[in-house]
Amino acid sequence: DRNDVAAKVGDRSLSAQEAQALVDATVQQPTGDQQASGDQLRATLTAWITHDVLSELGRGVYEQGIAGSPVVCLRAIPVASIDATASIMAALQSGLSFADAARQFSGNTDLAESGGIVVAADGTECMAPEALAPAVAEALTTTPVGQPLAADLETFSAVLLLRPYDDLSFETQAAVSAAVLPAEQLVTIFADTQVYVDPRYGRWDPGSGSVVSLTS
Repeated sequence: DRNDVAAKVGDRSLSAQEAQALVDATVQQPTGDQQASGDQLRATLTAWITHDVLSELGRGVYEQGIAGSPVVCLRAIPVASIDATASIMAALQSGLSFADAARQFSGNTDLAESGGIVVAADGTECMAPEALAPAVAEALTTTPVGQPLAADLETFSAVLLLRPYDDLSFETQAAVSAAVLPAEQLVTIFADTQVYVDPRYGRWDPGSGSVVSLTS
């Protein structure tokens, strides 16, 4: 009687079509293997449920910036000197988007192509604060999320931006949501949350906080 609902948390639901769209957005090269596709879909449903339950908490923690967030999601426009950042800051204040400013001013080809998004060593769009270079971490210590900053970073300078929460991909938002609480607190929250998963995809296991196959 739930028609095409793949998962539901409280009164919020995710349709089968929307679930498949999330899988397509996060899996660049589908394997075509039926079992792998099922695993991918269950992982996506897990991420959606986690994000739905914890999104506001995740947003609040993330927006504390480098001082409170478990991850740092950064855009940067590196240039040769601090003087060169002045024209970039003026362009941003005039309404130019950070991505367009990176494409126009960045001294790094990869960052110009990505719109300034700094990619972590594992290829994801965020990193732990301790993975930042010390000079970058120090510059960002008191910087609010979403506010560009011109920084002298010893060997070069850059305009830096802690990316707003809404700028992050669904996958990253879900990861941030899952990282904001210790595992034992997550179990308690999930146990008290009404979650439905279409049996075609699996079942919700509050103990692990994940969607698992019916045979698990």
